Amino acid sequence: MELSEASRVVIAHNPVEASADPSTSDVLAQVDLVSSGLESLGLPYESIMVPDWQPWLRIAPHPDLTVFNLMEAPPGRPEALLGAAAALELLGLPFTGSPSGVLWVTTDKLATRAVLAAEGLPVPPGGRLDPDHPDLLDRVPGPWILKPACEDASLGLEGDPICATREEAVERARALAARFPGQGIVAETFLPGRELNVSLLARGGCVEVLPIAEIVYDGFPEGMSRVLGYEAKWHEESFAYIHTVRRFPDCPCDAKLLARAGELARAAWRIFGLKGYARVDLRLDEAGEPHILEVNANPCLSADGGFMAAATKAGLTAREVVERILRDAVVPRKTMQ
Repeated sequence: MELSEASRVVIAHNPVEASADPSTSDVLAQVDLVSSGLESLGLPYESIMVPDWQPWLRIAPHPDLTVFNLMEAPPGRPEALLGAAAALELLGLPFTGSPSGVLWVTTDKLATRAVLAAEGLPVPPGGRLDPDHPDLLDRVPGPWILKPACEDASLGLEGDPICATREEAVERARALAARFPGQGIVAETFLPGRELNVSLLARGGCVEVLPIAEIVYDGFPEGMSRVLGYEAKWHEESFAYIHTVRRFPDCPCDAKLLARAGELARAAWRIFGLKGYARVDLRLDEAGEPHILEVNANPCLSADGGFMAAATKAGLTAREVVERILRDAVVPRKTMQ
């Protein structure tokens, strides 16, 4: 889409209560970054906290208005994220990030796995685990990592999500099913190799692979699972947070691996029809082959988050990132009268 002096932007974000956990309140840091980018662009804007994820309550269609969509789902309510994007489409409002259908598929890790596998892209062995009928564990080699199908921000990955025995896996699946009712439980073979994050940013109708980050579990003692779990993301005083480090590999010996990771991420962008920006997370198996763990549409845009770290490594400013995301905004089709 075209940007002009007449363009006006509404930064829409989800409600944040004073008691919100850090995975929810983090959206305010994203608002700050986007605001700084818009100020640098000289575009008028306002920030709106959308009550109960219903944008029509606070945002009305207007010429030259674009919504910078920072809506995130509350824990246990992934449908709120999808509904907010769908409402923007029905209102005919251009908005940033991916459209509702893309969010619907990529928010569901089981659906994402199915699409990737159908397209011939590598995913870890796994599937939906029914704790009452855990036959999957007979077909998928352990150890297993278990997670709710539709949560982000590492919700459901508290403690140690790696299960070495069938009994542990079934017990954890029951606990997750009770905590996140209505969601499937994903069980996958835990891949022991390196972990890579590939950030993607729209550029002139195409997509750019930003410098690829590696998540390094520095000094983790033997027996401590190397997983980017909830503590590693949000508990700043924890061992996991302090010793989980983001690095950008630059050794020539990694060139082939990084090229393959970028190729897989580009394929995911194309297959799912991602827009604006995204992040694809991968992990290597015993043979060093990368597998796609997750496809994240509309990833976190906080200044200290992984996406902006990759953008900064690429030499991009907040202004440039925000401008490129805005230029690739979803423009809903006009409804027929």
